Amino acid sequence: MNRIRITEKHHADIYSHLFPGDGMEAVGIALCGKHFYKGNQTLLVQDFYPVPYDVCERTEDYIRWSTDFINPLLEKAQKENLSLLKIHCHPSGYDRFSDLDSESDYALFSSVHSWLQSNYPHSSCVMLPDGKLFGRFFHENMEEEIVHQFSIIGSDIKSWHYSDNELSVKSEAFKRNEQAFGKKTVKLLSKMKIAVVGCSGTGSPSIEQLTRLGVGTLVLVDNDYLDTVNLNRILGSNYTQALSKISKVDLLEAHVREIGLDTKVESFRSNLVNEDVIRAVADCDVIFGCVDSAEGRHIMDLLSAYYIIPLIDIGVKFDADGQGGINGLFGSVHYVKPFGSSLMSRGQYNLEQVASEEIKRRNKEEFARNQYLVEAGESSPAVISINMQMSSIAVNELLARIHPYRTLSNAEIDVIRSNFSEAITFPDELPESCPYFSKRVGKGSVYPLLNRLEFSINEKVV
Repeated sequence: MNRIRITEKHHADIYSHLFPGDGMEAVGIALCGKHFYKGNQTLLVQDFYPVPYDVCERTEDYIRWSTDFINPLLEKAQKENLSLLKIHCHPSGYDRFSDLDSESDYALFSSVHSWLQSNYPHSSCVMLPDGKLFGRFFHENMEEEIVHQFSIIGSDIKSWHYSDNELSVKSEAFKRNEQAFGKKTVKLLSKMKIAVVGCSGTGSPSIEQLTRLGVGTLVLVDNDYLDTVNLNRILGSNYTQALSKISKVDLLEAHVREIGLDTKVESFRSNLVNEDVIRAVADCDVIFGCVDSAEGRHIMDLLSAYYIIPLIDIGVKFDADGQGGINGLFGSVHYVKPFGSSLMSRGQYNLEQVASEEIKRRNKEEFARNQYLVEAGESSPAVISINMQMSSIAVNELLARIHPYRTLSNAEIDVIRSNFSEAITFPDELPESCPYFSKRVGKGSVYPLLNRLEFSINEKVV
């Protein structure tokens, strides 16, 4: 599958340049990071460079421009191993490439491949007046392939699919879902690939709901096994399985398959500090974060930025006094988008905690010697009713992003907080961009992955 991911910010910049209001064609160039995984080829828009109107010959159905404009961009692409994306518009709404478009693209991308000596694809796309895009990849032999999926990631999650092979959906099983959200949303869910990182308290009910909503593929990540202490909250588990020490991902993969709604599962008995896991999660359309570690949340923040993936993070804090009393009970569901605020900038963790957990994971003896390191918090009591309620809020958050249904716009909601002690749930807006992650948006599969040194030696921690 050929895919292009664009942030909401870049999509708005591209639209503003291509449709200035004069009804004539315009053009721009984007440089893209890349991610290749099991036959999927994804380009990630990193930067957009508008071609100035005054160096173009523009009409309602034709544009001519000097390709000298792209020479410095080719140098940058060569240095940073980036793909080039040409985007122009069809103000008339013509929804296919014209003969002139094809002639121009062949000349341009023959030169681009010759200059870069690249064995990876570059792309040409057309934007229509409604903001929709269609396009094609050009491979090194100038073979053309359509772009099968465009994703615009921001406060809303927008996707356009182009494929000759439509997926079949079990209409009877999802009839009630269609009544609530429509066939278009049900079909979109059937084409989505969603990672669930952490398969216990909040992860298990999230997996259950996503499966029964008809999500096409789930990627499950957890390095732990089922124990008897997990039986109070992991759906589909039983006492016999807990005694056998089955891995949580194996248990839940089997459970999803037994439901029989055709959701595919790819599972990893590992934490996120694993190159194979990073590549698999980077291939997903959405990440559900169901872990409470600082290192795990940091890696998910990085994945969201590098690969332009929306992140939905679930947190539960249960402050019990150990005697049956409750001092406080809180939950939160954070929605993280590229160029927005991050889990780190929202105070969900800090880099000191990340470093401390990394040292503890790699060398517990060294961690014990360094008393100044921040100790990770003790596990909170885990109760299925609270976990399931926060999981439901998270899944509804996904539905709201792909099918806006709230009276508030999605741009006004970055986190939903629940204070169970006060019996209130309310949204909060945290719009300030996080500079730490914003400079990493769209970089894709750099070396080492996520710019973490441990991946430079192909270390795999399982």
